[in-house]
Amino acid sequence: MASTVAVRLAEQAGVTHLRLVYFRSPFFLGEEGVGLRAQRSVGGRRFQCITLKRDFLALGQWGSDPSFPCGACRRLLLDRVGRLVRRLHADLVVTGEVVGKGGLGVEELVNLDRAAGLAGRVLRPLSARLLPPTHATGKVEGSVFQDLAAGDGLEGRLAALAQELGLVPWLGGRECLLTNGGLVRRLRDMGAEVPLTENLVQLLRFEHFYPLGREAQVVVARTAQEQIRLQPLFLPSDVRLYVPISRSPLALVRAPWQERSPDEREVIIASAAERMAEVAGLPHASAWVVRFRCEWEAETHQMRLPIDGRPAPALILS
Repeated sequence: MASTVAVRLAEQAGVTHLRLVYFRSPFFLGEEGVGLRAQRSVGGRRFQCITLKRDFLALGQWGSDPSFPCGACRRLLLDRVGRLVRRLHADLVVTGEVVGKGGLGVEELVNLDRAAGLAGRVLRPLSARLLPPTHATGKVEGSVFQDLAAGDGLEGRLAALAQELGLVPWLGGRECLLTNGGLVRRLRDMGAEVPLTENLVQLLRFEHFYPLGREAQVVVARTAQEQIRLQPLFLPSDVRLYVPISRSPLALVRAPWQERSPDEREVIIASAAERMAEVAGLPHASAWVVRFRCEWEAETHQMRLPIDGRPAPALILS
């Protein structure tokens, strides 16, 4: 809704020949509905959809950056917009950004514009009164600009403004996974050496996602709902892990198996099994027998999981 309101304000301020640009990302949920709504609001304006899958999947390398995730995301978007501006010889960029959203205050937004080569050319109608005057604000009528900032009451003020402009406000919209603090923490813990994929992004949404040393991970699904979500995410190279009891948890174990020795593979699976037992709160026993199957083969194997520090015996074929 913010972007739609910003476009209407920009037009009232005298901005003409607008081209609407819609970005797609593996970190965005609910894109289909937002995309359709954006196309319906095009009117006589030009509309362009740009997929930034590869760019966004490289965001994992920004994990140590203090601006991560919102600053890194905004910089990526503005960098791409900057290229488009130069190619089209456009005069300015209009965004629906609000001061303070995602931890980006006035100084951060100004610095982002400068880093993208767009200093003075970005118009943020929703917060323009809170930002220093620029070339962009000087070219249009500024009486319609707003002073919205992140905080309590923002959604209400935005909805009221939409109604004033003759727009029908709506609830919900595109959800950004990078606003999930738990997911961001898990992404950082995983490290930049693990290539990020759309499949891995979906795995990071699970609360019980854990790195297991170098380039190995385990995801534990405790509930039936979580297990339904996890099932389609297994790749042919993954290992499926469970306990032969009623309502067993399900774990997906991922590692570069071909690069590991048999002993290293055993250690990874044992670590994953221990983590699964801990997360699931399995009651103590002399030892748990856990079963696992490599997705690329039909055989099921089993391992006796040590309890209270007892050594683990070798793997046993079931």
